[in-house]
Amino acid sequence: MYQNMLFALKKRMLDEVEQAYNHHPSYSEKVKIYHKFPYEQRVQYGVILRNTNASQIRMSADNYMADISSHVRLARVDNDPGLSIEWVRENSLAITKQAKDEDVSSQVNPTQRRFFTVNPIVAGRGETHYATNPGQIIVTVNGEKVMPEFISGRDQIVMLRDCPPPGASVKVTYFYRILSAPGLYVVDFTEDNQFFIGPILVIEDQVLIEKITGIETTANLGNTLIYPGSEDLYLQSQNGESRNSNPIELIQGTDYSIDNATGIVTFLRPFIAAEIGFKLVADYRYQPGYSLGPYTFHPYEEIHTAVPGVVICIGRRAKKGDRQMVIVTRYREPQARIYGGHWTMSLDLSVIAKDPMQMEEMADQLVNYLWGERKNELEFEGITLNRVEPSGESEESFIDTTGDMYYTTSVSIEVMTEWQEFVPYFFKIRKIPATLIEMKNSYIANYLVLGNRDMFIREVSPDMRKVVKYGITSYEKVS
Repeated sequence: MYQNMLFALKKRMLDEVEQAYNHHPSYSEKVKIYHKFPYEQRVQYGVILRNTNASQIRMSADNYMADISSHVRLARVDNDPGLSIEWVRENSLAITKQAKDEDVSSQVNPTQRRFFTVNPIVAGRGETHYATNPGQIIVTVNGEKVMPEFISGRDQIVMLRDCPPPGASVKVTYFYRILSAPGLYVVDFTEDNQFFIGPILVIEDQVLIEKITGIETTANLGNTLIYPGSEDLYLQSQNGESRNSNPIELIQGTDYSIDNATGIVTFLRPFIAAEIGFKLVADYRYQPGYSLGPYTFHPYEEIHTAVPGVVICIGRRAKKGDRQMVIVTRYREPQARIYGGHWTMSLDLSVIAKDPMQMEEMADQLVNYLWGERKNELEFEGITLNRVEPSGESEESFIDTTGDMYYTTSVSIEVMTEWQEFVPYFFKIRKIPATLIEMKNSYIANYLVLGNRDMFIREVSPDMRKVVKYGITSYEKVS
């Protein structure tokens, strides 16, 4: 970590030093910037980074800062090295998008107060929970704001207090999710600088039958290529009572059978009287049947487009044949502990010129540019300039036979920057479903079965129900 940080900081500061002279008409073509002294030829006009050192500033005894919750996490696949992707983060600018003044006037009816939006409504900017509060959206009728009586973000419903008059203009402003759908995104490196992504999507709380009547014989999941054993069918009461508080789960082979290729569910028995009126809800995983890519990259590049809403950073360890998994969850969940602090780093620069006046002018240009123009801008990048100071001057012989001299002065720069390390929460797998073990060639099997069942292969929510949806039937948290 220290060397990576120091390398990035040195490169960034040398870029700033170069910019200091690029803006000067007398030195833009003359002054060269070097990392360490070159030996090919004597420098006539230039700035050389001679030495660097650093010291750590502790913020606490163990450097613990906080816990982080996120929609995304990174995991290994099978026995692959899992070193190509350095880290993943959610892109805070690509979680949600605002639908501004969406026109729903075509739904106006003298007896209709209920309107439907194009997209599911979320609670606000950067939020992925469904909206339930009327204050979380803006509704206008003929240009005037009105407060809805009720909204259901999941069902895309906006209920007004009164029916708008015929011909009224009704517009709704709200936020909707643009972050990638929840699922497991397997990143397969086919070359040292190229990868493909194979998505395995997770569907949660999908309503198959709005109200059980007792005559239903089949239901359609609406997707194909369902992973065997991943489906979880249960009945939910109409008043919104969750399965956790009133569980009526259907058992495969007893209550229903499923065609994984088509997603058709066939009921093996009629619904009993106690089940009439309930909703049939399903959770399952499926593979869309397509891959994304190819995506090419360079070392230390951040990729924002491969998985929308997720930033993937690839370092210098990318290797052909490696695989990793990016997990996107429906809501933010605790992902890791954050440890961090500050590093104070010193950079010693030598300013060299063949004329003492030009040497002084070059040193002044560097100090004034960094301290006067760039200090505040660099702080927005997390680089704090504590000190920029010129020091002693010296002269040495440039050509002994002619007596030509060259002149040097030193400029010392002290900067402070923050470091953070994310230590993910791991869970220990205690049991693997047999159906998943049998799927030897599937991505999900490779993901869950990592050579032995005791490996730490999964960062999951403590919520047992969500763990089951991702294919784990029991687990033990590792403290």
